[in-house]
Amino acid sequence: MTAGPTSWPVSWMFWHPHQQLWNLALVTAVERAIPISAVRKPIVGMIMLIDTFLLFARAVARRSSVLGVTKIFARARTRDDVRVLYLDLGTHKEGAELALMTDVILPRMCGAFEAFGFEANQESFRQVNEKFFGKRHVSLFHKALCNAAPPQGKIRLYHDGRGGTGDSLYRPTDFFEDVEAVRLSDWLRERNIVLEDRICLLRMNIEGAEYDVLQDLVESGLAAHIHGYYGMWDDISKSDIHRDAQFRAFLSKNGIRSFTFNGRDVKWRVRMKCIEYDMSTSVLAGLRRLERRAAAAGGRAAPTT
Repeated sequence: MTAGPTSWPVSWMFWHPHQQLWNLALVTAVERAIPISAVRKPIVGMIMLIDTFLLFARAVARRSSVLGVTKIFARARTRDDVRVLYLDLGTHKEGAELALMTDVILPRMCGAFEAFGFEANQESFRQVNEKFFGKRHVSLFHKALCNAAPPQGKIRLYHDGRGGTGDSLYRPTDFFEDVEAVRLSDWLRERNIVLEDRICLLRMNIEGAEYDVLQDLVESGLAAHIHGYYGMWDDISKSDIHRDAQFRAFLSKNGIRSFTFNGRDVKWRVRMKCIEYDMSTSVLAGLRRLERRAAAAGGRAAPTT
């Protein structure tokens, strides 16, 4: 983990609006203050565990609010005829989150699902495409997601020299590539993917372009049909805290709340249990919505457990 920008308010060290307690600034401060690894690691581990406890409390609170206290211990399991869509925006070269979702989490919850992954970096796309080649339910696309595609159809992706993990549309460097750009709403429409008739989970880590994607989804009316948002959307705050404040206000205004799910979470089983629990809430909420939609249309309702 590396430190955040010096422009971050000092208070963010103790509670970052995106990273919360287990954040880059606090961990870096501990690393600098305690050079002895044997002492430092347990302290950082304790910070992570406290943050995870708070994360679990948030997941339970959401479950109670969305589904009611009687569903706190409910497990999601859909029928084969209930369509579940998982969108992974920013797979990077390893596709760790996409692999965990398609190998473990979604098979536990869903009778049938499909997953689409997007990666803008050409080399990262090549590597992740090789990893998932021939895998059922998974399709990958070499595209950059934006809110307004340039007239020429391509947008500049700047390389940060870290193997693609920090490449961004918003942090100019001397190294870059031009990538086909697309609005997610246009991409879904072109493929006749209707979110209203399925459960949709969306995870993204696209280095500051999250704001663009969410503006597109809100403007196109699709945001209301996504049942769970996941990822760590902190990259805007690394370069422009004022724009990040606008981003957080936008999220609040439109009732969009993300739940962490990125590379650092995958390494900790206890955190992944919290994340999977919240995803189960999203699936159950989606099933309830489909049930009500089917009842209103006079069709057969989908079961909610």
